[in-house]
Parts: sequence; C-alpha cells; structure tokens
Amino acid sequence: MAEVVLKLGLPPLEGFLYFVERDCTVWKHQGSAKECVSDKTFERDEGYLYFIDLNGDLARLPDPQKRDPETNALFRPGTQVSADESSD
Repeated sequence: MAEVVLKLGLPPLEGFLYFVERDCTVWKHQGSAKECVSDKTFERDEGYLYFIDLNGDLARLPDPQKRDPETNALFRPGTQVSADESSD
C-alpha cells in the first residue's frame, strides 16, 4: 500500500496531467502550458516511486526495479507477485 508523503487534496481535473519533479514539486500540465501546484520541496528517498494518488495526495511506493537481488529473487520478473504463487 502506498505511503502518503504530502497531503495535497488535488481535484481530479479532466485533460490535465500531474507530475512530480525531482525536488518533489508537483506540476499540472496541459498541452505546452505547465503550472506549479505545490512548491513544497523535500529530499526524495532512494528506491521509491513518487506519484499523485487517487485522493490527489503525493504518495510513494517502493520501486520494484530498485530491490536488492536477494529480495528480487522472491518475485516474478517485473512484478510484485510472489514467485511461489501459482498462476491462475
């Protein structure tokens, strides 16, 4: 489950794309115009994916591509599904 990093409460706007910069500022993009939505900056932790969740908040999940080899062996390639789970 995702961990909320910053409560933003962004509304789901049709036609816009929200994205998170390296310094964790959040931008709203449409066509060639972009607008800063949240200018709060903080240091990103290595090994996490940052995104805007369904509630409009900044959240993060562990990046499955950044797992150590021992942990990565427990999962199917490119997924977060356990390697020992049977496929249906």
